[in-house]
Formats: sequence, structure tokens, C-alpha cells
Amino acid sequence: MSDTLTEKGSTEGMVDYNENSQAQRQNANRHAGLIRDLAARVSGLSDQLNITDYGCGPGQSAVDTVSPAVEHWFETRPDKQLSVCHADQPGNDWNALMKLIHGPEGYLKGDAAVQVRTSVGSFYERMMPDQSVTLATCFTASHWLSATLRLNAPETVWFADLTGENRSAMWAQAEADWKRFLRLRAEELQPGGYLLVSTLGAVPEPGEINEVAASGRGIYRALQHVTEEMATEGLLKRETADHFVFGLWFMTSDEARRPIETDPFLSKAYEIDTLEAANVDESGDLFSTFIDSPDEYARKYAGYVRAFACSTLRSQLFAPSAGSEADIDALETEFFGRLERLYREKTSDFAFEQWFTTIVLKRR
Repeated sequence: MSDTLTEKGSTEGMVDYNENSQAQRQNANRHAGLIRDLAARVSGLSDQLNITDYGCGPGQSAVDTVSPAVEHWFETRPDKQLSVCHADQPGNDWNALMKLIHGPEGYLKGDAAVQVRTSVGSFYERMMPDQSVTLATCFTASHWLSATLRLNAPETVWFADLTGENRSAMWAQAEADWKRFLRLRAEELQPGGYLLVSTLGAVPEPGEINEVAASGRGIYRALQHVTEEMATEGLLKRETADHFVFGLWFMTSDEARRPIETDPFLSKAYEIDTLEAANVDESGDLFSTFIDSPDEYARKYAGYVRAFACSTLRSQLFAPSAGSEADIDALETEFFGRLERLYREKTSDFAFEQWFTTIVLKRR
């Protein structure tokens, strides 16, 4: 059985996010043409055109996501009122994001008259007024669940290697969250508007645990390795380590599609334009260009993992095992030191493979 932790905000307090968000920025730029195309499709819907990016984060990827739409609308529809809304949790580094928006790579250039807004909260709640969003995007964020489950799963720290009741409990949470996310966006989208979601995904693979290969399996198995090592040495409480699982789920295309087609509300609210899961990196390793420099390779991986996982590890793994803030800091230093050493010694044994599930839905 599982217990639900009340902590939300798995991505709050990310460390050095912009410096270590190569994958997020690559994914946003990979979809620039699609975003521009969707912006063109909706440009006649209203006198007020809005793009809202849900789970935007604090980095340049948030700017890259909305820029194609803003540029297209500014070039082709100067008669329209344009607005951008960046939506994320209270712990997002909003000051860092605003500096990037107004910086040399931002979208507020020249005479571009764009109203910039923020919506602060969880995308598992309402974030925008009814029918106010023309184009909605969500990049590399919707895989985070609304709450973290506490499972008795000493064999793994992530969803893809769970089996039996543990896997069923995690999927029940993931499916409910996906439906809720889609219902809320349907309320906020204008009729004829589009929702674009691109998130870390999974694909069938015979012989893999649960017959599914999920993005980042190397990273999460490296995290399990370090967690188990430190628990065995008594640096982490065994009870805490055995029940810690990251609150996320990377969907296959079938898992993403089924609720849209079978839920009575969602099937009427949306028309499926695109829904697919695909490998986006033939090398099978996000940092393959550094493979011949083990020290740099290890630093890249430790930095990337620290950027998205540190706050979760601190609150759910280190803090319950520590007596003070200084002890938490010491565990963090020890953990990421070991992770870096593991990547230095094993290199591509724990490589970051990327499959992305991309969904484009039109609001009926």
C-alpha cells in the first residue's frame, strides 16, 4: 500500500537550472516550427492572442518556447493585442526568468508590444480565466505528479522499475493527474485553440522491466545505486530510502491517448491532432560529446541531475535522515559527489536516453 505525501512542487528550488537545462532547451527548440505553425492556425481566433506556458521553469527554455509564437504574431498580426503568460509554482526563480525575457535572447525586442504576465500556482489547479488562452504549451513538466507517493519499494527510486501493487498505485495517480491537467486546460482554452504538450516519455521494449523503456532510465538507476549505497552505510535512514520514489511518470503514447479517447468530458473537449512517442537522440546519451573526457562528462551529469532533482532529494530523502540543515547540506554534498564519481567511473553505463511523448490537441 502507499501513503500520499502532501508536498507539491517537486521542481521548486531547482539548482543552477538554466546552466544545466540543455535537454529542456533542446526540446523547446526542436518544436519551434510546430509552435510557429500552431500560432498561425489560431491567429484569427480573437483580437487578443495569448500563449501560456505551463510549468515554464526559470531558464532560457521558457523564452525559447514562446518566442516562435510571439514573433509570428508580431510579424503577421500587428493589429492584435499580444500577451504571454508564464505559469509555474511559487518556488520558481521568477527574477531569473524576467532577466532572460528582457535580455538579449528574450522576446521583448524593438517595438514588440507584448504584455507579459505570470500565473503562480500548480497546473493541477486553474491558472488562467475561462477561454482566455489561444495557444497553451507545456514542455518537460507534465510528468511531475501532483503529489508524491510513499511506497515500500527498496528496489528502485522511480516509477518505471516498480512492479505489482506499487506500479498500479503510481499509475492510478499519474492517470488521474493527466486527466485533471487536461480538463483544466480545456476550461482555459478558447474554442479552436491548441494545447501542445511535450514531455519525457516511454516506448515498448521487450525484455525491459514492465516491457517499457522510459527516458532517463540510466539516470534514475544511478540515483538508486547511490541511494542504496548510502543507506547500506547508514548515511541515509533505511526506512526513508526504501520508501522514497520520485513523483513522476513518463507516459507511452497509449497511456497518453487512452484517457483522452475514453473520458466522456475529454473526448468531447479535444480533437487529437498529434500524439506520438519518439527517440530524439540517436546517440542514446545526452552528453555523448563529452564521453572522451570522463571528468567533464561526470560533471555534466551531476550538474544536470542536481538541477532538477536536488530539491526533491533534500526534502524527501536527506531531511528525514538528518538532524539539522547542516546535516542535510552534508548529505547533499556526499550524494552528488558519489553520483559524479559513479559517472566518472562508469560513464555511459548510466547514460541519459531521451524519448519524448508529444501531444497536440485542438479545443473543440
